[in-house]
Amino acid sequence: MIKQRTLFIVPSLLRAGAENQIVQLVNGLPTENFEKHLLSYLPEEDLLANVDTVSVAYHPVRRQSKIDLSAARKIGRIIDENQIDIVHCTLENALLYGVLGARNSKRSPTFICAIHTTKQISFKHELADTLLYSHLLKKCAQVWFVCQAQASIWIERMPFLRERQRVIHNGIKATDFDPDNFVDAGRQFRKNLSISADSKIICSVAGLRSEKLHDVLLQSFAALGDRIDKDDCYLLLAGSGPMESRLRESAHRLGIESRVMFLGELADVRPLLATADCKVLASKAETFSMAMLEAMAMQVPVISTKVGGAPEAIRDRESGLLISPGDVGELVDGLSLLLSDDARRITMGRAARQSVMKNFTYAAMVEKSRDCLIEAG
Repeated sequence: MIKQRTLFIVPSLLRAGAENQIVQLVNGLPTENFEKHLLSYLPEEDLLANVDTVSVAYHPVRRQSKIDLSAARKIGRIIDENQIDIVHCTLENALLYGVLGARNSKRSPTFICAIHTTKQISFKHELADTLLYSHLLKKCAQVWFVCQAQASIWIERMPFLRERQRVIHNGIKATDFDPDNFVDAGRQFRKNLSISADSKIICSVAGLRSEKLHDVLLQSFAALGDRIDKDDCYLLLAGSGPMESRLRESAHRLGIESRVMFLGELADVRPLLATADCKVLASKAETFSMAMLEAMAMQVPVISTKVGGAPEAIRDRESGLLISPGDVGELVDGLSLLLSDDARRITMGRAARQSVMKNFTYAAMVEKSRDCLIEAG
């Protein structure tokens, strides 16, 4: 069998959603079908230890400036030396370097770009899409999206993507998030925080940034005091970011600082999920949250805003709750419903894990990616 020689380009190996996903994908693609190469051009290599270097050849190329033509020439040499057939680029900037690299190569590889954003964060980024990346995306045989909602938004902006689009949902290793394996870890997590076994825990796993709307979550948690025993409920925030000091001030102003815990970045979120009663994703901007899928796999019902691909994963009032972004009243109602009805919460959590096991597994993500790569080749 002739192996497809594929170069995967990602800006960095920073420990983040898109980067983690591409490392898992490259590791998982079968060696009988692919000769696998992975390249990054920024210095962060947090995930390098996770790369299966037995089956994956890693090529670090260090960029010295935003548009570094010497780095592009190095990429071109890697394409030639390894006779690369397909260049798969994660994020639009990686596509820029892939195309520049190919221009310095004697080969004409097929291009694929995996996009992980839905709406750009600034006018500057939107302008870059219009003036630069739209032209580069036209060079791609396929453009991968992580949910249908994301694909629809991009196609509305760039109709030529309709024929190129492939939707490959994020997937997780459900066996790595089996709640039965983390019961003791969850109990110890509570004990370490001096939270009793009977107290209710609401958790959030998200960067402390403005678009995540933690301020709405804090307001909703404060308002819960009228519905449940406020001294028997805690809000645990995992993550870090520029909003932390402002959120701490808000917790103090709302009189809930003794029941809100800022946990910072957690190396392993599973003990937290194992002991949480529900998870909240209050964001106004999401694509297809891995944190959502991880909680669902751990049988933790998720209350999520109706943004991005959340409605593709959560069946409202069956495997979780869907609310409007920024609506304190809806979030209060959702929290009250779950925290006051143990049977409903447990049933919803089980349905959430079943949904992940059926639709959003790592194996399914790798299989569909493999099929798309073979199709492109």
